[in-house]
Amino acid sequence: MSATDLNSYIYENNTRLCTPSAFRAKGLEATNELTSRAELAWDLWDFERQGWTSTDMKRFRCPAAGTYFVTANLTVQVPATLDGKNSASVDVLVYTTNADGGGSSPAIKSLNNTKMIGSYLSVNAAGLVYLAQGALLYVTAAGWGGVWRKATSENKNWSMNAVSAIQIAPDARGLGT
Repeated sequence: MSATDLNSYIYENNTRLCTPSAFRAKGLEATNELTSRAELAWDLWDFERQGWTSTDMKRFRCPAAGTYFVTANLTVQVPATLDGKNSASVDVLVYTTNADGGGSSPAIKSLNNTKMIGSYLSVNAAGLVYLAQGALLYVTAAGWGGVWRKATSENKNWSMNAVSAIQIAPDARGLGT
């Protein structure tokens, strides 16, 4: 294969890594309580690069196949009924789908618990996830041990609740025959 033939593969991959596909959505204004498994709806885009889309701010469509570093952060207030003897828990699950939107699979999970009365609890899920072009990424959360309420903040909880993905490796493609 000639240098001219290889240039498109090298140039395209380097271009993607210089300005990788990425997004961040933040805020959970509509989520007031967690008592069972719920799919999270985010308030607004913080940034988006290379064509991430969402029709409902719950599920985000990946524009380019590859390996992504994905994070999902949630901060909640512990149940008011917590007595300091028993613990209460919150988990965050990040799911992916096939390119056609079907076949949901859990990709990352994080669980945190506490016995501290009147405090906040953060759950931070992060990891590497392979996403096909067109795949959907979404986050669910659940709480146990009482009613978990959204943490309050001066900045509408945008700094405490977010989902993000940044491409760290483009999908490998063959050099042809």
